[in-house]
Amino acid sequence: MDEAERAIGIARLAPWSLYLNHQGKHLALPLLRPDYLQPMLRGGDFSAGRERVRQACIAILQEADPEATEEDLLARIDPWALARRRGPHRYVDCLQTESRPPGDGGGWRTWIDALKPKGPIARLNTLDLSIPEPLLDELTHFVSTEAGLGRIISRRLVEETVTLRNACCPRPSQLQSGEMLVLATHVKAHPSVELAARFRRSTPVVLSVWKPGELGANHSLSNAAAQLEQLKRRLVRVCFEAYRQNGLLSQMDLQWIFQISSARVSELLRSAQREQNVIVPTPGTILDAGRSMTHKDIIVGLHLQGYSVREISRMTYHSPIAVDNYIGTFESVLVLKLYDMPPFLMARLLRRGVSLIEEHLNLIERLNIDERDLKEYLLKRGVSL
Repeated sequence: MDEAERAIGIARLAPWSLYLNHQGKHLALPLLRPDYLQPMLRGGDFSAGRERVRQACIAILQEADPEATEEDLLARIDPWALARRRGPHRYVDCLQTESRPPGDGGGWRTWIDALKPKGPIARLNTLDLSIPEPLLDELTHFVSTEAGLGRIISRRLVEETVTLRNACCPRPSQLQSGEMLVLATHVKAHPSVELAARFRRSTPVVLSVWKPGELGANHSLSNAAAQLEQLKRRLVRVCFEAYRQNGLLSQMDLQWIFQISSARVSELLRSAQREQNVIVPTPGTILDAGRSMTHKDIIVGLHLQGYSVREISRMTYHSPIAVDNYIGTFESVLVLKLYDMPPFLMARLLRRGVSLIEEHLNLIERLNIDERDLKEYLLKRGVSL
């Protein structure tokens, strides 16, 4: 297929390639490739893999622009590496950790609601849905012979596979400068069903790593705090863009997209969630794949402040069913705690994991809910004690 397309002048971008229009030239900077993982598989950390990214990308950038420097590259794939040189050196020195009052999203909800990304399938045209007839016949015969399927079914299977391949490998003209296609975890890839990451259902999504005008304005940001605020918004944006294409980006995905460690990604997402009272869609918050309690903290906190399920759902971008489930589990743990039931029995009774029960118990402790408050709350909820 690749040879057939090259013969007629069709070029495609591999997944995880950041597409940039640099001085009128089309660049594809590969931010994730299998060879980048080799140092990490041998016991190294993310910085070793990131060094390989920079080596590969600077070669591509300098081929298009011989005068390009490492700083020119970092400004495009890791601007925080430049900003932190001017200080402060720690993320936590710039992060805001105080929550805003519910409903005060600082304008974030406005632009989050306005995000309407165009998915990869919607970008396909006739050129992507067709295949040279000789090649189609050859592949159809191969599938029919190997799988023992009829010719009509085999032909349809080949056509669907080619369409999926083309959706995952877009042509440069199908992306805007600053966009990138990645394979994200599907929103229905629940870990209880598909536990191993390599077997989880994936879906192609197109992300706006850079929006028009952002890359140029990035150089004019005056300090590290401003750079960090922009990075935080970009992280949140791509998470919501993926979610609206039925995809979820993990912290590991985000570390390659933005070339910062997963620990830094976690700090930024937690800061955004606490500061803006929004829940960023990730496998941890949507599929409960992970030990993060931030989204549960926010939902339970808003519930205790008197907000309805519908209001919490709107403010946190969670479905009403998910919100009700979090609140129900929290209230069940409250009742059982009143009777001093041990966590392992709570887990069996509620059919939840022991670790989840312990997380809710820790949340109750952090909220300083004593026995008197607990009884008062349950009485208000109509529980007879």
